[in-house]
Formats: sequence, structure tokens, C-alpha cells
Amino acid sequence: MSVFYRQFERHDHATGIKAHSTTYCPGCGHGVAQKYLAEAIDELGVQDRTVLVSPVGCTVFSYYYFDVGNTQAAHGRAPAVAIGHKTANPDSIVICYQGDGDLASIGLAEIISAAQLGLPITVIFANNAIYGMTGGQMAPTTLMGQPTTTSPDGRTAFAGQPLKVAEMIAGLDGPVFVERVALYDNKHRIHAQRSIKKALELQVQGVGFSFIEVLTECPTHLKLEPEAAEAWVRDSMEPVFPLGVKKDITGSAHYPEFPTPAFEPERVLWALGTTTVVPEGHAAGFPAHLDPDDVSLKLAGAGGDGAQTAAMLITKAAINEGFDSTHIPSYGPESRGGTSYADVHVAATEVLAPAAPNPHVLLAFNAP
Repeated sequence: MSVFYRQFERHDHATGIKAHSTTYCPGCGHGVAQKYLAEAIDELGVQDRTVLVSPVGCTVFSYYYFDVGNTQAAHGRAPAVAIGHKTANPDSIVICYQGDGDLASIGLAEIISAAQLGLPITVIFANNAIYGMTGGQMAPTTLMGQPTTTSPDGRTAFAGQPLKVAEMIAGLDGPVFVERVALYDNKHRIHAQRSIKKALELQVQGVGFSFIEVLTECPTHLKLEPEAAEAWVRDSMEPVFPLGVKKDITGSAHYPEFPTPAFEPERVLWALGTTTVVPEGHAAGFPAHLDPDDVSLKLAGAGGDGAQTAAMLITKAAINEGFDSTHIPSYGPESRGGTSYADVHVAATEVLAPAAPNPHVLLAFNAP
């Protein structure tokens, strides 16, 4: 299959049998769902337009497997990254592949915002009722009574009920298609395969936001053989997370066309309220007696001493002279009196690392 790399470089430098193996545990549903996704990308002929966003989690190494554009996102932030890709290049096919510990927990705000926005993006949400990569902790989708490493006696009412994400997404105005599918037998696998392709096809057609929740098994943390884990999904998960289409308005929906953003320098400068006119310089030259390429400064004091103001003035003055310069402020929540630091770099051409742990110049605004 051309959408998958012929060999996976992460394993033994793409040699031996591991060059054709993923990081997924035996019996894990991620491999099946990603196979269906790769087939859909191939069948729709959009491989060269596709960007797959895979955040921290069991599938974070998807870029080793999918021969498409890839972006890795912070835990839960894939939808925010996807919005950036789609708005910067509307012709791209943007896919988020996320787990339940990612999307339904730390990333809940991002998926709600992206779904309500309604941009033509496809989200594949793998729900295995547990945190996988981090060690089998209780997830927002963990079932009542289900033991995990952080709920050894089972999930109780004190932790709340499992979160029904598909129903929640379907209740928003933005999405056009929301469905929950499963992988526990051939009949449901075939249906899941078709649903994943449909969700991707809706994006290709510019219809709108689509969301597929996939009930899948995690044999490792369930401590079950793969066949028993599939039965657990059928007998325990499906009654809590009923399968089926939760929303389908594809017959009447179509996201309005939007232009590719323009990045003409003149417009950017106008928006920033600046100009292309280079101001007169005053420095005799770069302070190479301190360092030939990059001079670092640390300004340290208390809030209100003026460390941040001085750092900002130095940075702007350096830029005014034609150098590259950065300023990293660091201070506490106090309005006055708290510790205040500023790291400043001034480089002849380019600042490569903005922190200043060992500065050439220290400006101390108060005593230790």
C-alpha cells in the first residue's frame, strides 16, 4: 500500500522483520483503524494533499508509518494544529488521529472549538476506555467499575460517568457527520472501514467537519488475550457507547469556500503598524569583543525594577541596528516585588538559542 512507507525507519534502521512492524501491541485496534485510514487516502487519491496530525499518545509515531504530510502536536492539541493547516492551505486534506486520553481529556477544549467551527477536517477518535501509552490510568471514557492503575478498585461515581464524546460532538452546530463504530468482528470492521472513508470523502468534497469515534480494544491494559478483549468491547463498551450515526446533515451542508491566506510583506507591515524604512543606526558595530556571533545578557531584579522594560529597549535597539535579537521575560504573579528575570540575545546574523543561562553580561537590579 503506497500510503504506508515500505519500511519503518524507527525499528532497527529499517532492517529485519521489525522494519515492517509498528509500535502497537498485538491485538491493538490502532493498527486496524490506521490501515483503513491509509486505504481511504489511497482510494480517494489525496495522498499528496494529506496532512496527518498525531498528538502525544500511542499513535504519536504515525509519521514513521504514513507517507503523507505529518505534524506532531502536543497532547490534546491536534485540532488546533489542524485548524492552522486547513486555514493556511484550504486545499489540504487534514486528519486528526487521537485517543481518548488525549482528545476527551486534556484536548477537550480544542476538539469542541474545532468541531463548532465546522471547518472541513476529519477526526478519527480511538476510544479504548483507558490511557494506553502512559500506563493504563483511568481515562474520561473508562467504564464504571473498570479497574485501572489509578482506580484499582474500579471507577466510582466520585469520578463521574464515562464521557460520551460522539453524542457531545453531534450536539454542536458545526459538524456535518458524526458516527461511532467498532472493530470487534468482521461485520463491524467492514462498516468501520466504510465510515472512515466516508468521513474523509466529505472533506475532499468540502462538505464540512466529520468525526468518527472508533471503539477499540487495549489488550495490554485490559490484561486480556486479543479475542477476549474484542469480546469485552462488544459486551462491556458497546452498551455504554451505543454504535451508530449520531448526526448526518451531509445532504444539505457545504462549508463556504474561503481564500488562501495572503502573506504579502506590505500587508503584514501595514497590519503591524510599521514600515519598510530602515531607521538611522548609531552603533559603531557588533560587540565582537564579547562574542564574535552572539552576545547574551541576563537582567535580574524584582517586579517594578524595570528589568523587562530595559530588556525590551535593548532588544529593539539591537534590531534597529540591523542585528537579530530576542527577549524572554520571566516573572511571578506579583504586581510588585516578585522576582523578575529577562534573557536577551543579540546576534550578528541569527539567534539560535534564546535562553541565557551563562550570560556574557549580567545586569543586577537588586542585591541577592
